[in-house]
Amino acid sequence: MVSIKSVRRIGAVSLIVPTGDHLIAPILTMIFAPALMSEVFDAAAVAAVVFFSCLGVFQLVWIGVLLRSSNRLLLVVGVLGNLVSIIIYFVSLSGVTIFGVPPQNGGAFALLIKGLEAVFVVTSFYLMKNLPRA
Repeated sequence: MVSIKSVRRIGAVSLIVPTGDHLIAPILTMIFAPALMSEVFDAAAVAAVVFFSCLGVFQLVWIGVLLRSSNRLLLVVGVLGNLVSIIIYFVSLSGVTIFGVPPQNGGAFALLIKGLEAVFVVTSFYLMKNLPRA
């Protein structure tokens, strides 16, 4: 059996790359290459930056929650938030703009990000199932 502490670490580490991608990349691009953001996201550039920044902050907070909290409700919120992120990505692949996220094109890095978010979701479910009852 895997220790709860190890599962917490695996889940937290799995969310580091998606957090960085969602939080740092859009902000730096908006600051240093706004024309690129406008070209890639068209009129939705600001909405995309706001969405991805909020998602990055949410994921950053949930790294801490996963590492420190035994509150099942908080873990459920983290799972739901990341599942929504995964669903939004796959919906946006079909060409639909949702919550300011313009249609995405699939790629290996994007699938890696979604896979890492899925690892977070699975580890959170494992923790919810195996935490001692309060």
